[in-house]
Amino acid sequence: MKDEIVQVYDNFFSKEIHLEVFEKLMVNRWGINGGTPQKPEIFWHYDDLEEQEYFSDFLYNKICTKLGRKFSKIDRIYANGQTAGQCGTPHTDEGDLTFLYYPNLEWDLAWQGNLIFMQKEFNQLPEGNNFVRSDMETSRIISYKPNRAILFPGNIWHYADAPSRFFNSLRISLAYKFWI
Repeated sequence: MKDEIVQVYDNFFSKEIHLEVFEKLMVNRWGINGGTPQKPEIFWHYDDLEEQEYFSDFLYNKICTKLGRKFSKIDRIYANGQTAGQCGTPHTDEGDLTFLYYPNLEWDLAWQGNLIFMQKEFNQLPEGNNFVRSDMETSRIISYKPNRAILFPGNIWHYADAPSRFFNSLRISLAYKFWI
């Protein structure tokens, strides 16, 4: 994977919008329903954010302005939440591009929760949800950092590492799935 296809933006939103996004995601609408039958992990999800004008219009327009581009379609907007021990598994995303935003207000490097990209694809075993891991290599690790955004092609294998046991809250990533 070439690093230039994964774009990292620090201090993506103003302090006011960063706080507002975090507060809007800290409502009691989370469910422990993340993941799919193809991905064996289960973690916290806040779905259907594309139905909320704040995320689908206001924040989307801010994202487009900051990135200097528009997208032909928003496939989904949702938030992932992970607590200690809830590690994702390598996967690809629907859509052409994935935009991830980290709204937590503070983070310590010791809390882990990094985004990990894989160098090459690996195959799923035909009989279940277990992955062949012998040919899996990490190509890039992006630290979780408040107010950081990452834009990358949805077909790149990646996963979010779990926060450490020293973090006693919810590691949140806000996800937009775009078609170009």
